[in-house]
Amino acid sequence: MDAILANSEESSVMNFNPPAAHALPEANIALTPYRAAPSSDAFGPSNGAPPLDATLPAIFSNHNSHARVDLPMNDLKLLQFFNSYTAKQMSPHPRRTIVWQRIIPEIACNNRYLMHLLLALGGIHMITEREANSTSGPEDLDTVDFAIVMEHHQRGLEGFREEMSCISPSNAEDLLAGSVLLVAFAFASLMVQELNPLNRTPEEMNGITGNSSSANDVLRLNWLYLNRGVTSILHEQWDVLKSSRLRQMLVFSQHDGCWKDSPFALPPSRLSRCSPRLVKFAEGASQAVANIKASLRALEPARDYLSSCSGTPTSHLSESPTTLDSVVDAHSETIDILDTLYLRILFILRCEATDNPADMEIQLDFEEAAILAWPVQLPSPFLASLERGEPNYLRGHSLVILAHFYLASTLLDTWFLRGAFEREILKVNTLIGSLNDSQLSTFMLWPNEVVASTLRSTP
Repeated sequence: MDAILANSEESSVMNFNPPAAHALPEANIALTPYRAAPSSDAFGPSNGAPPLDATLPAIFSNHNSHARVDLPMNDLKLLQFFNSYTAKQMSPHPRRTIVWQRIIPEIACNNRYLMHLLLALGGIHMITEREANSTSGPEDLDTVDFAIVMEHHQRGLEGFREEMSCISPSNAEDLLAGSVLLVAFAFASLMVQELNPLNRTPEEMNGITGNSSSANDVLRLNWLYLNRGVTSILHEQWDVLKSSRLRQMLVFSQHDGCWKDSPFALPPSRLSRCSPRLVKFAEGASQAVANIKASLRALEPARDYLSSCSGTPTSHLSESPTTLDSVVDAHSETIDILDTLYLRILFILRCEATDNPADMEIQLDFEEAAILAWPVQLPSPFLASLERGEPNYLRGHSLVILAHFYLASTLLDTWFLRGAFEREILKVNTLIGSLNDSQLSTFMLWPNEVVASTLRSTP
């Protein structure tokens, strides 16, 4: 999977400063900031927990008195699909592919909740293949019901939460494997129609913008929370994890920020041969960030801002800002993170490598630069501003910034991202349009143009 865990020294969320001289990796995908669960073995025999498949038939005796158990066919389908397709498509990096094909299944075989999460990830991949009618996927796909997939996900999540309440060196590797499986599922869930419907009209959006909970449902902000929390695992158990079987998930070749010292005008040898989407992105990225920065400086205090915040429930993510200045500070910090992300991408697209780089080569470089690390870098006050019912312009400004982060994820060509963030940008664009603000709508023109272009280059 593209940059499952990555280094980013500038991330305020994931910079742990371990005892070693080098920087501790940040999480590119992670998990929710879970509440501590009661210390009980929810998957042990003492509490009568159901087996892996709740519908597994009981043991019968035939006429010869030999015990016979019917196979859980749905679970076997999910496991076969994960092994045959999902594990092979999680990362372009050969060593990380081995981790997905061998190490993670081996760990899951010894842990019931991890097997639930593994089956859920294979299942949601199976569902996305079916919904996309992919010509590159397996033919005549015999899918498993969505409800079965979600049952595995929920049961795996419950077990994961319980393990998180007693993290130690003995279960750190299991929890890291679980976080990888959980967040891969979170990314992929954006593509599933049952979880992410596109059935809102602009008129309905007009009524949603003033209702933060409804807007969050439309934008599916919950997936962002599933990418924040692995910090506790890495921070507490780094010495164990850096030498574990999952260490390949923690090592990335472009984590040291060498791109920061590169000249602004890099040789465009790669860019001229990139896909239309990557070319369009490279042409407008710097100006897009500059425009958003300029709009932030032009923000004027909203007279009724404090009154609009009064009585608003505090976000579960962090302390809610109560002044316009604090919101602007959070936006400013977020834009700096966006600027850094875009600089990383531009460095990859413009640096010299081969005369005719293949799409896979660029995708591998994206993973090594931790392009998918941005969700864990976002400041908590910024995420809180997306939850609250801010004045229209402030909320619109937050949505514009979020859409530009989403745009970076559309540059990655992998099954658990393909088409997902394009859908989310469409939703943001509809919400922005409902605000009737011409400047905010102008900010969305370039992201829409990038999304409209193709991601893969022409042979």
